[in-house]
Amino acid sequence: MLQIQLQEVREQSLNLFQKRDEIDELEGFQQQEIAKVKHMLLKKEESLGRAEQELEACAQELTYTKAELQEARSEASSLRKDLQELQQQFLELEAQRDELMTAETNAENKITALELREQELQTVIQQLSVDLQNARVAGSGCEKRLEVLQAEHESLKVEYEQHKQKMTFEFAERNKFTEQLQEKVSSLEKKLERNLSGDEHVQELLKEKAALEQRLDETRQQVVTDRTHHSKALNRLETQNKELEQKLQIATEALKKSKEAAAEQDLKIQKLQTDLKHERSQLQQQISSEKHQYDQKVTGLESQIAALEKAWELDKTATQHRISQLEKENGSLSRSREEYESSLKQQESELDSLKNELSSRETVSVEIAKALEETRKQREELQQEVSHLNALIKEKDQLIDEKCDLLLKQKEELNQLSQEHEAALLQVNQLQSDIETSQNQAVEKEETARKEIEELKLQVQECLLAREHEKDVLELEESARALNNEHFPSPENCVVEQNGEVAAADVIQLQKDNRELEQQVAEKNKMIKQLQQRMTELKKTLQKELKIRPDSEVPELREKANSEVPNASVTVTNNSDLNDSREINFEYLKHVVLKFMSCRESEAFHLIKAVSVLLNFSQEEENMLKETLEYKMSWFGSKPSPKGSIRPSISSPRTLWP
Repeated sequence: MLQIQLQEVREQSLNLFQKRDEIDELEGFQQQEIAKVKHMLLKKEESLGRAEQELEACAQELTYTKAELQEARSEASSLRKDLQELQQQFLELEAQRDELMTAETNAENKITALELREQELQTVIQQLSVDLQNARVAGSGCEKRLEVLQAEHESLKVEYEQHKQKMTFEFAERNKFTEQLQEKVSSLEKKLERNLSGDEHVQELLKEKAALEQRLDETRQQVVTDRTHHSKALNRLETQNKELEQKLQIATEALKKSKEAAAEQDLKIQKLQTDLKHERSQLQQQISSEKHQYDQKVTGLESQIAALEKAWELDKTATQHRISQLEKENGSLSRSREEYESSLKQQESELDSLKNELSSRETVSVEIAKALEETRKQREELQQEVSHLNALIKEKDQLIDEKCDLLLKQKEELNQLSQEHEAALLQVNQLQSDIETSQNQAVEKEETARKEIEELKLQVQECLLAREHEKDVLELEESARALNNEHFPSPENCVVEQNGEVAAADVIQLQKDNRELEQQVAEKNKMIKQLQQRMTELKKTLQKELKIRPDSEVPELREKANSEVPNASVTVTNNSDLNDSREINFEYLKHVVLKFMSCRESEAFHLIKAVSVLLNFSQEEENMLKETLEYKMSWFGSKPSPKGSIRPSISSPRTLWP
């Protein structure tokens, strides 16, 4: 009795020491993972702030385009006023023509003056055509800006779809995690039902079950909170996309209206030119009879010339006013930058408050560390998004600088235009024809570009489908080759007739044999899966008994376990050959090892038990594998060192494969 009590006391002391070591390790892992969470939250908040800044910049660009459209409309209205004034002048000239019918003398000396004044009217008409061309240039600039905004809108849509796919992937991974925890709980309940004889085992398993249920509840709560946050973010992005689409529609409608107004103005100018030509011919016929009264009308015409000069001065003042408006827009842009800086300060204060909340959450349980390993993947994806957003911000800063340069250039060009106005009158007609040809070419290029983009999209989809089909075909070929090499006989061993030709009956028999072999292979695969499950259960029971029993009984238990496994395999496989079973086990081992080496770290963590069962690892070797994988998955962990134990696969005799 005393010896039994001493053994129990020793076991309890060993369990206490082990629990202390585990608690220390868990505390270290908690501190490391809390630091990771803080770092990840900071990066996420930075990325969100940058995304908000980009959206605000897009809104400002839309307002800028609206202001430019309003300017174009104001210019069109000013041109309409000029046309009305010209029509009034035309009516006045008709009245003067009626008065000049009675004047026949003193007209020969004034013919030259009339010709000069006609030339001045032609210059005014040419100036109006130049103003119309400038309005067209402004309209083309607005169209380009609309195209840029549409491209940015499409990029935002792509980013929104990527973000949505990422969130669905994260929810799937978390659901998998909850399913794994539920499977663990069910396995623990089964173990409780099997091992009701040992009171200590039952108590330990009940404790583990309660802890796992608590962890399940906590993970479910976290999943619910994450879903609510992500749904809110998705709703915000959708509303912002709808607002951008509405603004783009408004801008396109305004451009169409400005184009229609410009076309109407062109038609009116052409009508005026034809009317002027017709009236000129009539005036030349009537000048011979109206020379004597022309002196009386000279004063009226001079007053009209003064009015035209005043109109020209008003146009100059309008251009200067437009320059001042552009300078005011530059000032508004600088103010918006200051507002961005103030918003950044507010976000920094919010980050400080979040840090304080994180300090209050440092008492989280150990299972949060496993959930945080999944957040590490999110961190890498967010880093990629942050780099992409930084590139977009740089591009937009470059666009702002280019716009400032364009404003300065426009000021210089206005000064030059006032000097080069007289020289550019002759080139206006040529420029109009060139602009029409360039517009036609641009439309053709846009159509060809759209067609090429659609063709490229179709080609990309076909390539992706072809790659998926090729992968499926390669996997099927590899599986078929493996089955043929393992189970099917080679063509050299087939039954051949004496003359070298195979009979039809032999072919039918071979087909039947192949079908039977395929059925046997399927049955063997099912039995192999059952054997694997039994092996894992035996391994778990052996590990628990090795922890409880003394070291002298360890090799005996291993020999018993190894003797039980081949017996089970012999009874299940319906007395199959040893060579076939060894080949199957070797193929399964090769498959598991390749998957363990090629998969991700989180997936490899779940394959440790299968590898340890197949390769007969001890508990220390299995723990060593787990520690190395945790070291690779964590940021701040220390590299595990071997504890001096000898590998059983090297020192102890290796068990034979069944």
